[in-house]
Amino acid sequence: MKPDIKKAEDTVETTESEDFRKLYERSKKDVEFLEKKLSLYEQDGLAKLYYALNRKSNEMATLLNKTKLEDLDLADKDSKSFERMRTIWQDSEKIATSLAELKILANISGDEKKDVERKPFVERVALTRT
Repeated sequence: MKPDIKKAEDTVETTESEDFRKLYERSKKDVEFLEKKLSLYEQDGLAKLYYALNRKSNEMATLLNKTKLEDLDLADKDSKSFERMRTIWQDSEKIATSLAELKILANISGDEKKDVERKPFVERVALTRT
């Protein structure tokens, strides 16, 4: 009985094809992961930090506005609600100062997408010639 060479070749080709397909899919996922990682370094971190802190300060303001001090149980010695609220309003000055400084340092325009996208070095330092 002769071995079926054609059938053996087809089996090898199918196995190799599946291996290459799996390798391709894994490589695609690796490239996507690395592109996401790289994109973090291509953004303006100061501008991104400004907008993150700005959102947090808005959340803090909302929390302070919806909490009434008269509703806090000040008689309960185990309640830390008042201390937590006090911490928020004490830290608000630091955050406001940081926001003001970051706004200047990062040259914030108010357009988050535009501000966060990092401009190439040449565009940031080169003068426009007319």
